[in-house]
Amino acid sequence: MEIASAASPSSSPANRPPLVILNPAANQGRMQRHRALVRQRAAAIGADYCETARPGEAEELARAAAGQGRPIVIVGGDGSVHEAVNGILSSGQRVPLGIIAAGSGNDFACNTLGLPRRPEAAIEHAFDGKPRAVDAGQANERYFANSFSVGLDADIAAGARQLKKIPFMTGMRLYYSSTVRQLLLGYRQCPWLRFSLEPANLEAPPAETFQRYVLLAVTNGPTYGSGFRINPEADASDGLLDLCTIHYAPLGRALRLFPVVKRGQHASLPEVHFYRIQRLTIESRLPLNAQMDGEVFHGQRFEVTVLPQALLVRY
Repeated sequence: MEIASAASPSSSPANRPPLVILNPAANQGRMQRHRALVRQRAAAIGADYCETARPGEAEELARAAAGQGRPIVIVGGDGSVHEAVNGILSSGQRVPLGIIAAGSGNDFACNTLGLPRRPEAAIEHAFDGKPRAVDAGQANERYFANSFSVGLDADIAAGARQLKKIPFMTGMRLYYSSTVRQLLLGYRQCPWLRFSLEPANLEAPPAETFQRYVLLAVTNGPTYGSGFRINPEADASDGLLDLCTIHYAPLGRALRLFPVVKRGQHASLPEVHFYRIQRLTIESRLPLNAQMDGEVFHGQRFEVTVLPQALLVRY
């Protein structure tokens, strides 16, 4: 990794321009336009510019920069944003984050925050937008900007990582293909889970009871998985996370319900329940996949907590 720096070496950390981090693997490596525009803007304002060479590097760079009180601009998809957010929040510093959406999904940037997809407009927001406070989430020791979930959708996220290797497999095509494959080949592996939440809700199942679920999905915004409207009423500035639970149903019904859930029209389905929460504990009978902002993790017990107004994002 090489940092191209135009900043004065005598400038103090508080006065230095942002660190700009670009993920060259985003958008299946088709980053030429973003690279040219972002490097031009970084050079014009004397910002440090770097490109990552491996997973986890954006998190390390963001943590170091935030520890110095420096703003950060991240160029990539939801996974890149996930790394930047973990770097900032683990630093203990509250610094502005600019996001230039350049991935296959961009749910947090475009669907939750309403940031533009066009690179020129996104650059203006990321460098010159006013910092506004938005919520974040924490699941065990990791942070997430937009989503955490277990069940079918986490398995879909794991499958999507494999399908990304196929040319032109991006965005909705990628997640739709992974969803159909998982429904047909892995649906009967839906997990047995139990959960408890705060504030307590009388409509929630007893915390000691294991039940079979298609998924438990916690989001900061209305969509995940490149536009699936899983929690249509979610608001990233209300100090709460939104939880959607979908009980197990036969595969034939699940296939019919898939497009309904995608459109966010599933509130009236008997298998579906929504909650607004501050904290959630999930336990599984067996270890299983979990996804945070599209990144796949593994575990058997998860403690999920909202972090109200923890992030400063340039709009």
